[in-house]
Amino acid sequence: MMSTSYLLAEVLPMSWMPYFPTYCDDMMDAFTAVPDPYDRVYENIPASTHMLAPKPDCKHCGAKRFQYEANGFCCRSGKVKLAHLEPPLELKMLYTSSDPNAVHFRDNIRYFNGHFSFTTLGVSLDNKYTNMKSGVYTFRAHGQIYHNIFSFGPTQDGPKHLELYFYDDDPGLQHRFQRSPNLDRDVIRRLVDILKDNPYSETFRNLGGVDDLEEYRIELNTDMRLDQRRYNVPISSEVAAIWVEDSELCKYFERSIVLFGNDNKRYSTQPYYGCYDPLSYPLFFPRGEIGWHPEIPKKGVSLNEMLQSRRSGRQSLGSYTNSRLCVSVRDYYCYKFQMRRGVFNTMLYGKRLFQQYVVDMYIKVESSRLDYIKKHQEQIRADLYQGVVDSLQAGENRADEVGKRTIVPSSFIGGRRDRRRRYLDAMALVQKYGKPNIFLTMTCNPNWDEIISELEPGQTPRDRPDLIVRVFRAKLEDLKIQLFKRHIFGKVATYVYVVEFQKRGLPHAHFLLIMEGRYKLTCPEQYDCLISAELPDKSKYPELYKMVVKHMMHGPCGVLNPKNVCMQKGSCKNYYPRPFNVSTLQGKDSYPIYRRRDDGRRAKVRGQELDNRWVVPYNPYLLRRYNCHINVEVCSSIKAVKYLFKYIYKGHDRASVSIDEVDSDRNIDEIKQYRDSRWVTPPEALWRIYGFDLSQIFPSVRQLQLHLPNMHMVSFPAGANLDDVLSQEGASKTMLTEYFEANKKYELARGILYKDFPSYFVWMSGGKYWKRRDERMQIGRIVSAHPAEGERYYLRVLLNHVTGATSFQDLRTVNGIVYSTFREAAERRGLIESDNTINECLDEAKVFHMPSSLRRLFATILVFCEPSNVRGLWDRHMEAMTEDY
Repeated sequence: MMSTSYLLAEVLPMSWMPYFPTYCDDMMDAFTAVPDPYDRVYENIPASTHMLAPKPDCKHCGAKRFQYEANGFCCRSGKVKLAHLEPPLELKMLYTSSDPNAVHFRDNIRYFNGHFSFTTLGVSLDNKYTNMKSGVYTFRAHGQIYHNIFSFGPTQDGPKHLELYFYDDDPGLQHRFQRSPNLDRDVIRRLVDILKDNPYSETFRNLGGVDDLEEYRIELNTDMRLDQRRYNVPISSEVAAIWVEDSELCKYFERSIVLFGNDNKRYSTQPYYGCYDPLSYPLFFPRGEIGWHPEIPKKGVSLNEMLQSRRSGRQSLGSYTNSRLCVSVRDYYCYKFQMRRGVFNTMLYGKRLFQQYVVDMYIKVESSRLDYIKKHQEQIRADLYQGVVDSLQAGENRADEVGKRTIVPSSFIGGRRDRRRRYLDAMALVQKYGKPNIFLTMTCNPNWDEIISELEPGQTPRDRPDLIVRVFRAKLEDLKIQLFKRHIFGKVATYVYVVEFQKRGLPHAHFLLIMEGRYKLTCPEQYDCLISAELPDKSKYPELYKMVVKHMMHGPCGVLNPKNVCMQKGSCKNYYPRPFNVSTLQGKDSYPIYRRRDDGRRAKVRGQELDNRWVVPYNPYLLRRYNCHINVEVCSSIKAVKYLFKYIYKGHDRASVSIDEVDSDRNIDEIKQYRDSRWVTPPEALWRIYGFDLSQIFPSVRQLQLHLPNMHMVSFPAGANLDDVLSQEGASKTMLTEYFEANKKYELARGILYKDFPSYFVWMSGGKYWKRRDERMQIGRIVSAHPAEGERYYLRVLLNHVTGATSFQDLRTVNGIVYSTFREAAERRGLIESDNTINECLDEAKVFHMPSSLRRLFATILVFCEPSNVRGLWDRHMEAMTEDY
């Protein structure tokens, strides 16, 4: 005991964990005074669960705010203001009443909406999570969502879709009862009466008595520009025109969908049509209210400004919008999905239809961004600077002939390039600060009081994904304060976190923390002061005991439940139940083996009696404070930390698609691949619509350009004259060339390596120059180069070792002699003697790359780099190349 307490006194300073009690100056005496020193992990836990502080409603639009939400995030600080219409009283009663018909309506609202929708829904759903008989219903959609509208006319199957409206003046309504026999007839009658004021319904009912339908045409207006700040309900003459063959009304609408009688054609309603929402969701838009379209003006923008913008060509039709003048699709739905006092928001009462709607609208938001990227592939080209010059020499002076394949850029959040960039940035932190010390995962508790208290009568948390994501995000912000400002685990040097969404939709966040030197965790005694993997004493800590049983017990699985989701090939993929262990041990290249005593404590979990072997490691303070699943692990001893970062940066749940997959036309379309492979759940959709961060890294990482002379990237508009591109101001400036200039200008700069430059200087992208850093912190990462790239690779070797260079030529100069290649200069400096540079390359790659990539790199080195000691290289790096065996 004496030796153990002395060790703790040495490694645990008094300020190490502010939430633990203050002990007397002699920590040894304090420690020995505790009957069970391991119980210190339970000391000073909160008396109650954390509750979000109330916040005033938005002063601009009156929306309810949760703690840590900016005032105006709902309406862009008053720039977005949309008209609101109260739903018909009868429909409002169906959404709120407790009578059996209303309950039946809400329980089957997706089917009722589908029955009355003017369009058909095309979506690939994960049936496992939309099966009403198993667990929590989740509208988990795969790929795109389509809303198609069919032409009309007599068929053998009878009327369907919008044709049902043709016969709604028939009091018997047999056409509707036969189409949906499982839906309550009284509710159908009530909805028919409610929707008679809908302009689309009114238009189609006019065809109910027509005999020669095949001679008729219906032209649906897709370009309605009602000012939604004041009103947004069209009349029937504004939504559709009906005419007989050869009628002059065929040019009635500027842009439209034309439906022909009985020609069996299908048309898609595009996301940027104003009629997209009312045609697809009549139960949310019973009066035919116009949904989002690209020409909704922001508050303060006049009609004249809109007309002038349209005439000047700055305002694009389709899925694009002038963000300065008009409300973007994301801002529109962020405004719509808010709670406001005295305002009945029909969507928030829609239960499963609300789930479908938010997923649909997020895909619309994302589609608008992807459409913009796709449209501008031809307008914005990027090529190597030297490539532009070659084109000129060949007699080509138009930029239209210079370009690349269709790509999803790294600026698109959630794309493959974005995830890879973030992963590499995080690993750059590991290179500078060392391995992470703590791995923490926090999962939303849908039964938090802040969620339950906001539910309407009859609602469950799964009916309100908006509440789930907003409350979780607020709790997440509070956790960040505890970790990074109150320093409950000690001072954090650097961190990354990523928010993901389970297949059921619940959000969870993964944190990786790298602690400052004196707070790093190095021995089992420290682990025991931070983490418990046992059931607490029920009599001493009754509330904590309940939370451990509710949130931190794995399974049961194995022989107790062979069908549990964690079971793979007959065993638990998480290795539960863990063995009993008298004391905590340092794991070898793994997580610690935590103390799990066979102390007789048991808890009944999901029908089985479980003991300490089933407890997921947790921190009692955080568990008691947040009342949710919050797993805390020490990861200092994990050897291959890149697997942790790969795990948290794996991205949203997607089907496996190769980024280089070629389509039938031999094209590579990354946008289509991304769309076809994504899965979206309602909480993720709302998280993105609300604009919450999916990840964060501290300190930030600046990617540093690496290019040979005159081989940097240049962006220019299609159709530009390449002579003008070359002569424009700043065309020849890059981070690297301006690094050389800074070395000429600043004496301080001459002793700093290129990769360390962002720690001392700030890159000003507007003027393209480096400025002395006054505050904040940033680290640099030179983009990677492969040995097979030759000169570019050796340029990187020089930049990693040589300071003060003022030009590319200066880098090639050694002892006054200018060498013709970067490789020769590196050789003369002794940077690639005895395979040193190859070892450096592989050492760096070990941090970032998976074993399969390392093996390919090793093979490339053998082919292209002619190493002198192949066996020595193999022996040194074999373990990293075989981690997956």
